[in-house]
Amino acid sequence: WPLPGFFLGDENVLTFALTQFLLLLPVVFVNFKFFRVGFKTLVHGAPNMDSLIALGSTAASAYGIYAIYKIGIALGAGDLHASHMAGLEPYIEAGGHVQHMAAMDLYFESAAMILTLITLGKYFEARAKGKTTGAIAKLVDLAPKEAVRLADGVEERVPVEAVRVGDVLAVRAGEGVPVDGTLLEGSG
Repeated sequence: WPLPGFFLGDENVLTFALTQFLLLLPVVFVNFKFFRVGFKTLVHGAPNMDSLIALGSTAASAYGIYAIYKIGIALGAGDLHASHMAGLEPYIEAGGHVQHMAAMDLYFESAAMILTLITLGKYFEARAKGKTTGAIAKLVDLAPKEAVRLADGVEERVPVEAVRVGDVLAVRAGEGVPVDGTLLEGSG
């Protein structure tokens, strides 16, 4: 998408860089758990996925802050062209012309995307787990709460928890089977 004019040109490179940085801050704030847990596990010598996320986002953010300082120093010296370069590598086009892309080497968007995509992934995983847990709970609710136990030819209703190994149970057509067992007679 095209950027608004106040982000374009050598004179607006600092505005563009600071805007990216300010947009990164809420994303870091919301996902600060990755940094807290990630660096804690790294210090304890047991890095995990949060450590990788924290390192990647921190590296991208630190490099972007370094680039902002380089842009600011160049602008302070009155060198608009150098501010756009800001100590970053120039890119050579096919005709040999140099195209300066300091604003594209800030990497704040990379730090934000790392955090955002991981957070979305964890959200979808938790949602799927919740649905699975709900489905299992519904299946457990389908199980009968009582069983019909045969004792000396007499049927008695007992809670499923009272059924013991060796008990003989009667299951009528259309009823649920209350516990695992061996079929003694009939069919199902």
